[in-house]
Amino acid sequence: MTAGSLPADPGRVLTTTNSLQERAAGPVLWAVISGISGLIANVLLVFFFLLARPFSDVQNSFGWLGTANDAALVVQFLAMIPVALALPRWLPRTRSVRVATAIALGAMLVAAVLQLLLIAGALDFDVQVFLVVAAFLLVYAWVFVVSSVGHRSGSLPRSVTRFGLLLGASFPLGLLIFAAGLLGLGSPAQLAWLAAAAWLALPIWPLLLARLVFNKPALISSYKEGLS
Repeated sequence: MTAGSLPADPGRVLTTTNSLQERAAGPVLWAVISGISGLIANVLLVFFFLLARPFSDVQNSFGWLGTANDAALVVQFLAMIPVALALPRWLPRTRSVRVATAIALGAMLVAAVLQLLLIAGALDFDVQVFLVVAAFLLVYAWVFVVSSVGHRSGSLPRSVTRFGLLLGASFPLGLLIFAAGLLGLGSPAQLAWLAAAAWLALPIWPLLLARLVFNKPALISSYKEGLS
């Protein structure tokens, strides 16, 4: 290696790299927290329907599973807020990313607050469910938009963007199919499978970001900016 090939300021390069790695460590942690709490919420939800049987006349002692699920959802969506704040660093600075992120941040906060109000008994489930589904739709729209931008620009791994595009489209499509069932075009319970599958798959999204995006050593564009 010749002297001319060495960095002009090795200390600056090392400091910049360490700084970018530290900035990425935070999103990784929050993404993992969001993903794991979402998976826990999924397990609690499945057991709630299997054991508590909320839509039947059966009375048992498994109702706490529903409350535990609501609490896990609060953690899931609050932890997703710093994930949404960090993700634009890995994406082109487009208007669609900025708008979708801003809307999603509000939706995540609203979803968490609605779950807390439900836990506290300050909001009836029949009212809360429509409001929280609307918030969920905005979150899925954000997943779709950032995945689309990341896919077109090549700034995110293809495995992440393909999953995000499928996930972001599945929940609203599933709700449309479910609505068709409510209009008499089929059994609502049988037609709700796509929305349910999309909902259960949501925790995988932040885990993919933690594994394939946020844990990269540094942002190449930011790294170059730091050296210029």
